Amino acid sequence: MEFDGLLQGLRKELAACACLSSADDIPWSWAATAVGNILVEHASGVSRTVLLTELEEQWHRVVSGQVLQADTHRTVEPFLARAVQLPPDSVFGLIINKIETIPGTKIWIWRVAGAPAPLDVASRNKERRPRRRLADAQLEAFVHQRYYPLIEATEFGGFFNSKRTVLATGLRVADRGGGVGGHPVHTLLPTTSLAFELRIKDDPNLPDMLRAHTDEKLLKNIFGVRYHGGKFTKCAEPLFNADQLWCRIEYTGSVERVTHNGKQVDCLTIECVLEHEDPETAVNIVLWEDAVAMERLVKPDYYIGLLCPVIVSQEPGNPVVVEYGSQTITFMICGIRNSTPTYASQLSIAYNGAGFLDYRRYAHKLQLCQCRKDMIHLTLVARVVAVSDNMPYTDSKGSIDRYAVRLDDGTAVCDMTLWGKTGRLASRLLPGQLVLWHNVETTVENGDVILNGSDDDRTLFFNISEMSGVVVSATLCNYTSLAQLPRSANRYAKARIVEVIPASDHIRDARDRLSTTTLVHTLCGRRVVRSDKQHSSQQLENPTDFYYFDCPSCAISNLKTEDVVTVFVIRLKIDDGTDTIVVDVAAAAAMGILHALPEQFLSLPDQNEQQDMLAEPMGREIVISITSYCAPLSTEREIRIDAVCDAGEVGATSLV
Repeated sequence: MEFDGLLQGLRKELAACACLSSADDIPWSWAATAVGNILVEHASGVSRTVLLTELEEQWHRVVSGQVLQADTHRTVEPFLARAVQLPPDSVFGLIINKIETIPGTKIWIWRVAGAPAPLDVASRNKERRPRRRLADAQLEAFVHQRYYPLIEATEFGGFFNSKRTVLATGLRVADRGGGVGGHPVHTLLPTTSLAFELRIKDDPNLPDMLRAHTDEKLLKNIFGVRYHGGKFTKCAEPLFNADQLWCRIEYTGSVERVTHNGKQVDCLTIECVLEHEDPETAVNIVLWEDAVAMERLVKPDYYIGLLCPVIVSQEPGNPVVVEYGSQTITFMICGIRNSTPTYASQLSIAYNGAGFLDYRRYAHKLQLCQCRKDMIHLTLVARVVAVSDNMPYTDSKGSIDRYAVRLDDGTAVCDMTLWGKTGRLASRLLPGQLVLWHNVETTVENGDVILNGSDDDRTLFFNISEMSGVVVSATLCNYTSLAQLPRSANRYAKARIVEVIPASDHIRDARDRLSTTTLVHTLCGRRVVRSDKQHSSQQLENPTDFYYFDCPSCAISNLKTEDVVTVFVIRLKIDDGTDTIVVDVAAAAAMGILHALPEQFLSLPDQNEQQDMLAEPMGREIVISITSYCAPLSTEREIRIDAVCDAGEVGATSLV
């Protein structure tokens, strides 16, 4: 497969750039999905050099992000210098040097300064390694009332004795009038978007200088956990009389606008795992409105502790749901799980605490023949054999769309069940297309291994066959002659168009005088049928105005007008000097060949002008992503063009 060769070469080059001993130090799944994302973002073309540069930058961010938050400001000077204005979503690392009250009040004040990062502390007293310059400026900050228990409750005695550090965002400053010598007194206003950084002796990223003051006692007394054997385990009942939660962050969702308590508000969900429970338990932390800013402070694999969260639901078999409330206090440990300076590949996989084989960092490409029960976070490349129609699954909680995709990678054939939105998107896949799948898992049904993917699993897929960025690039693919095109393969070729052949045998707009178009459902890209099956006419006047349509594939009746569109249905005769063949053309590729939209074709007033549009591409040289396959239960080879560009465009846009 062309993609395998491209990925293998990029991993070797990246390993050399990153001074790694082997390409196996870079997980295959990480490299595959990173390349897939870059190629999707650069649909107009990208050179191999630019692709490698972006890949190297992403790898550097992954590695450095495990040891240090590079985007964290560790100074309060921007609040003192009127000329410096940082955006309100900036993240600050601060150290609390002193706690006091405003005279005559019960209002607490923190005196804060920029907190040194672990790498800054580690670099002290080492020759030839200059320490970063950190601002010595200090600033007063009002303490939000939610944090008073940390100062006043006996269970937290000594919590601020060791110069506690915090991560904060959404900071604002107030001018409290004239101070000494007429200089204004600036005070940070209380913030709800703040997390206290905790430290433990077993953290391999923690410099020796910081190991004198760690938080094992607090973790035991407040959360009832301790770090042992590479994970947190339950060790005692919490002493503080309040709801509490200690978990590992798995995934941070995106901000959504939803209706809550009768009004539109921002909402974000952080998916976590209680790894000290047996078995591990899923928990969702829901943030509303202003609390959504907490998302800037967290990353996957961080540990987060919540004191006084709002417990929403604890139903057996479902994730625990908690909300970040008005009195919730946040604690955090950054980066224990990613303890080495590299995103270490795994050469062998063991069962995790929940009894699954976690392949997210597997060093090698996984093949279908290697799949077995209880594997998660799989990344695979396989060809599509067939895609089923929608088979909705209904239970007491409602109905969800369900599709089946049969895959073949040359080592085995395996079925995949796709649920919800993921399945609906996958219904557009065509037989023979090469697809990269990410975040799928396995189950066993009747003795057969079944792959599963869903929105909840954050399953993604990249249709490699349709990636126009590869076709346009002059350095990412090699061309195969038509005479040497294998019976079953995904290749790239350069050829001339000999003839454009209309190929529609289905219902279409009456303005199509050459049988060049048909009507499809926008969701799945498959042909629709008339709801009124008593009339068999193929040509329909103003079809979306006067007719109702059903989609058998999606099991939807009476589609909305905007959900039915016209697409081209053509075939091409092409010649590359070694052979002349007739091929099918995918709908999107057909527009690239005709340089027109279907509506433009239908708007042409007579048959001669439509014939002229079909004749225009003849003789043009094109570069194509070509798929050769045998349909199920057939011995006849079918060939299809999935992506195309004019030969003159190759390399023109991939230099930037």
